Amino acid sequence: MNPTTLTLKELAHAYRNKTLSPVEVTETYLQKLEVGSTYLKLLSNRALARAKYAEQLFNQSIDSSLLQGIPIALKDLLDTKGDITTSGSKVLAERKAAREDANLVQMLDKAGAVFLGKTNMTELAFSGIGMNPHYGTPGCALDKTRIPGGSSSGSAVAVAEGLACAAIGSDTGGSVRIPASFNGLVGLKTTNGQISTEGCVPLSTTLDTLCPIAKTVEDAWILYSAMTQKPFEKLEPPSHKLNFLIPTTLVFNEIDEEVATAFEDTCKRLEKQGHQLTRKAVPEFQIIFDLYAQYGSFASHESLALYEDMLEGRGDEVDPRVGKRILMLKGRLSTDYLKLVYTQKRLIKQFWQTYKRYDAILCPTVPILPPTIKALEDDVAYFKTNNLVLRNTSLFNFLAGPSLSVPCRTTNEDLSVGLMISAQPNREKWVLELASSIQNS
Repeated sequence: MNPTTLTLKELAHAYRNKTLSPVEVTETYLQKLEVGSTYLKLLSNRALARAKYAEQLFNQSIDSSLLQGIPIALKDLLDTKGDITTSGSKVLAERKAAREDANLVQMLDKAGAVFLGKTNMTELAFSGIGMNPHYGTPGCALDKTRIPGGSSSGSAVAVAEGLACAAIGSDTGGSVRIPASFNGLVGLKTTNGQISTEGCVPLSTTLDTLCPIAKTVEDAWILYSAMTQKPFEKLEPPSHKLNFLIPTTLVFNEIDEEVATAFEDTCKRLEKQGHQLTRKAVPEFQIIFDLYAQYGSFASHESLALYEDMLEGRGDEVDPRVGKRILMLKGRLSTDYLKLVYTQKRLIKQFWQTYKRYDAILCPTVPILPPTIKALEDDVAYFKTNNLVLRNTSLFNFLAGPSLSVPCRTTNEDLSVGLMISAQPNREKWVLELASSIQNS
């Protein structure tokens, strides 16, 4: 049995029936790992120590959680005690080592997780592409010549290539769902503000969320349960007929034919099962993009406040594509930011009240298949593609609720197409139950 091919649930079961042990599994993973474009730092000593402790607990019949002894990866914007958190940046790599674990890392440590290492990412988490000029770009796990999606590029590639059982990423505009879609994984964007980001390198203090990336819906649920310190409950896919909203505003513009076909085939399958799919315009989507065009985005405003001094002093050492996006709002009035804040609060309340009759909103996670890395060496192509891959996902960062990408089709070229399922805030379990039902139908 190769333990690196197992899902989180399968590995947890193997520990409990004594067919595998946390130490041998962790050692197997670590033998495959090296510092490079996927992992920026390995935590081998810590991983082995925690694996031994998990094994001792099992031998004493102590079972803290389903995450006990499970080897996972951490995006390198989460602090781990004694390590420098780079956030994909050469400048931040010169900071002092973290004095303690990030809040989420502490919780996962208590749940028994084994941290294999810190994964690569777009610098400062500010892109949906996943390219990094400093540490290299991990190619998509399904085709190494293509982009992995970002900004949680290393976390997704690690899981897809059997270099971690599951991983933690962050999602500010789609940074978990985009790489999940491109790499054939499940990525859950959590409700805004639900999980503490203390001890994380910020991009947008309004929109940053910490999120699970996993091989299956159930694995994502197990990891999410540990992240929120909630008792694990079995997912119960709904038995009644559902009412889904299919928005026709923006989300299908410039869509690849294979993505459109995969989405429509999923819709047809749901209709055959008796579910109702309502296709209608959602003008609020256009309003969100008009707000960003008028006032600027949360990420641009807030990252400028955080990193303007760094860019002014050492901007030539920062990914120029990231720096350009941060500085684009330099000189804008503070009232633009405040108007954006106040309007978002009103729009979130209005939106979920308007569409409360629907069980969830369905659309393609990303409207295109991942282009090649080489094709995006050109700045014009890069920025156009970045805007396109972020378009659908970023809507639900603004709207604050949970949003999940689940694979719905493998193309003739063995690439993955993701289906995005979104719902009102704090309904993560419901979104995962819907995904489980759709994935297994």
